[in-house]
Amino acid sequence: MRLPAIALVGLSVSTAAHAEVSIPFADIPPAAVAYYDVTGTTPAEIRASIDAARPRDPNDRKGVDGLTSWEFNVVWKVDEKGRCVTTLADLNFHATVRVPRLVDGDAPPEMRARFERYLQSLLEHEDGHVRYAWDHRADVAAAINKAGCTGAARAAQRATDAIAAHDIAYDKATDHGATTIVPF
Repeated sequence: MRLPAIALVGLSVSTAAHAEVSIPFADIPPAAVAYYDVTGTTPAEIRASIDAARPRDPNDRKGVDGLTSWEFNVVWKVDEKGRCVTTLADLNFHATVRVPRLVDGDAPPEMRARFERYLQSLLEHEDGHVRYAWDHRADVAAAINKAGCTGAARAAQRATDAIAAHDIAYDKATDHGATTIVPF
């Protein structure tokens, strides 16, 4: 059986570019990586490509190499006693982590290895955002269950705002990962 050429090209680009990189939040299935492509064969060219393509943090508008966004879709039910309640099963969580992917096939192996070390440390920083939100989803459920029907939406918003505040503090403490990410 012959595979379509496009499938083979897509597979070789993604595996060759990140052969040594593991996703630290792979154990959190509703979290995904979305790449933005960068090119270059020297550190200066690659850094310039990252700087041109990188996203902006919506909180402080700074350009960042990696950006995590997450959300909770919350559903609560009215139980037999007329109370609004939710469980972890009722909280749908999704996270997306945007990071660069070196797509320049002419980059020398030592440059690819350097990029992979940088990318691995960037993913580990972003794991801090994903994992904190994932680990605190029970806070959202508890807030809803405590608030009752009339305050459930506000309680859910306050709980997610607290998680978002942690993300802002985490980035401030690490200067958006500058103190933990291997520089590129």
